[in-house]
Amino acid sequence: MLFKYCFKHCKLNVLNCRIMSVFTQKLNPILGESGWESQDEHYDFHQEIARSSFADMLHDTERNQKYYEAIKLAINKMHSLGRPAKVLDIGTGTGLLSMMAVKCGADSVIACESFSPIADCAKKVVALNGFGDRIRIINKQSVDLTVGEGGDLVEKANILVSEVFDTELIGEGAIITFNHARLKLLEDDCIVVPSSALVYAQVVETQWAQNWNGFKDLYSNDGELLVQAPLDIKNCPGSSAVHDIQLSQLPPSSFKTLVAPHLVARFDWDQTSSYTYLGDTHVIPVKAISDGIAQVVFMWWELIMDTKGEVILSCAPYWAHPLRKSNTNLTNLSIPWRDHWMQALYYLPKCKSVRRDQDLSLVACRDQFSWWFYLESHAETQNNFAMPHCECGLHTSHSRTKIGMMNDNIRNKKYLSVLEKFVNADSVVLFVSDGFYLGLAAAKLGAKKVFYLKDNYFSTSLLEKCIKANNITNCEILQNCDSLKPKNVNFVMGQPHFFTSILPWDGLFFSYMLQKLRGSLSDNCVIAPKSVSIKGLIVQFHDLQKIRLPLGLVEEFNMKPFDELILSSSSKCDDKVEAQPLWEYPCIAQSAVKEFVNLNLETLTDAKTYDSSVKFQVEGDSNYNGVALWTDWDLDGTSKNVITTGPIISPEVGQWIQWDMHTRQGVHFLKQDKKKTITSQFHFNAQEGKINFSFS
Repeated sequence: MLFKYCFKHCKLNVLNCRIMSVFTQKLNPILGESGWESQDEHYDFHQEIARSSFADMLHDTERNQKYYEAIKLAINKMHSLGRPAKVLDIGTGTGLLSMMAVKCGADSVIACESFSPIADCAKKVVALNGFGDRIRIINKQSVDLTVGEGGDLVEKANILVSEVFDTELIGEGAIITFNHARLKLLEDDCIVVPSSALVYAQVVETQWAQNWNGFKDLYSNDGELLVQAPLDIKNCPGSSAVHDIQLSQLPPSSFKTLVAPHLVARFDWDQTSSYTYLGDTHVIPVKAISDGIAQVVFMWWELIMDTKGEVILSCAPYWAHPLRKSNTNLTNLSIPWRDHWMQALYYLPKCKSVRRDQDLSLVACRDQFSWWFYLESHAETQNNFAMPHCECGLHTSHSRTKIGMMNDNIRNKKYLSVLEKFVNADSVVLFVSDGFYLGLAAAKLGAKKVFYLKDNYFSTSLLEKCIKANNITNCEILQNCDSLKPKNVNFVMGQPHFFTSILPWDGLFFSYMLQKLRGSLSDNCVIAPKSVSIKGLIVQFHDLQKIRLPLGLVEEFNMKPFDELILSSSSKCDDKVEAQPLWEYPCIAQSAVKEFVNLNLETLTDAKTYDSSVKFQVEGDSNYNGVALWTDWDLDGTSKNVITTGPIISPEVGQWIQWDMHTRQGVHFLKQDKKKTITSQFHFNAQEGKINFSFS
């Protein structure tokens, strides 16, 4: 037996006879430990395939149809000029756009795809559909293509078809791709599909979204200031990284428009002189339409698919969508859905008070891949609008979801209720959760001593800043639990949320920490949360199921080889339950809520296994396609202070569910059929820290 340790991938390859297996190092978030798991030797390959967004993109019917229409117009125009239609398809993926070009009468089609597995798959798809001799697929990046005798292209193309866009439009290298193609691969009077792109921005006041970008002062339930955010956090410009979300799912009451949507940039892909290569800054005169505090910029884009500007593919949220011109009743559920192109949030480096009818300058800045924005008074407009970077550590050490959780008043009031209930002058308090700065309130509430178990470097650094900013002298950060005195701690609290948490029940790591702490806890030590319940219900997703559905036929082209590749890879590396932020993906309850297990965190030990069987009775029309799963953490055993990672209002069968926005829920996709009973088996091996669900 030959052992080979590969440092690059942190794997152990074991060759035994002719069978190769791969041991991948995988973190168990419940145990807080890494272990080795045996996987297929091509695990990396399958994982990359399974997690690709090709299928999601090809389920976007509007995208497919508008590309098809624009390709037909381009080829017809070239033929009307008496010229052959020589098509180059960059980033062909499955070969869909290339096959469209052939069906529309292209004289020649050359396609390139840099991702080898997909390039190989595209060849199979093209052959299956009878175009194997009409389309040449090259496994290269477009910038590596050569032109001329013996090159990849014998001569330059005169029609370019490409879809290399992301939420920011340019984040996948669209500028580099189109610039290079225009200069090196295309004739001077070529046609590009899409012809151009328009970028729009809207400035809003939204404390709801701003909660994802800072650290608010924390007050007691009586209004007393308990924990003050350090000044460098308050003054930090934040991170320039895009925050991509399904903007149409924002509650309308959660923001106020201060500057209406404006065109802030245009890219004419067939004209290299229309945009600079490295970066650009556009200062757009705007007028405020409301009083308020400008905090966030919403951004989206549109593709002008044809040279006449008649075929438009828009990523706008429903309130700004072109379809609204003909349908004023357009809703968040009636615009075309896509997950590969969402909308973007950008946080202004400095919030700015504005007055209605005030003249302002909206500054849109970009480099080759990213955007950032400023809002200035005309008198303040300057020449240097540098990309903002986090200077305080908060935005680099915590995800935006976690920052939103920290600023969630509903959560914080429940934690504070428990702190106020149990903390007194005799309290020796220990906090076990990453980035739980709210715990500092215990010191202000009179605790004798407050301890934190050390998190990662950045989180601990922020905690130290908060301690200093609030002049707290009775708080100590411990390297490990060995520093605690035996039987000294009489109150332990956790959020529980850790940097390793992905699925809702990963916070069970809190219970394993309790086991390690037993010798340091007094006999009457109060534990919060006291218990956790794992729950679920059957749902009908409006759109989310598309990310895992096979394609079948796309615009009458057979995608069987791609479906087989995706399904094969998914079966080898995907878990049965994946994490999704369901507030962004509407779904309807199709059954009552069922509880799988309720675990007492004070008595949970790793010597037990927990099993249950749950039957969901599907009600209504049985149009279900998934199971949604979550946890409820009961802080004090009274059922009054429960932190949920699931619905914030009790679900009703047949009604849309309102989900917690600061956590991700567990999702299992079901095949849609008419069965009225769905049986689920639950198994928790506490020793291995593994939770498994199975569904009939």
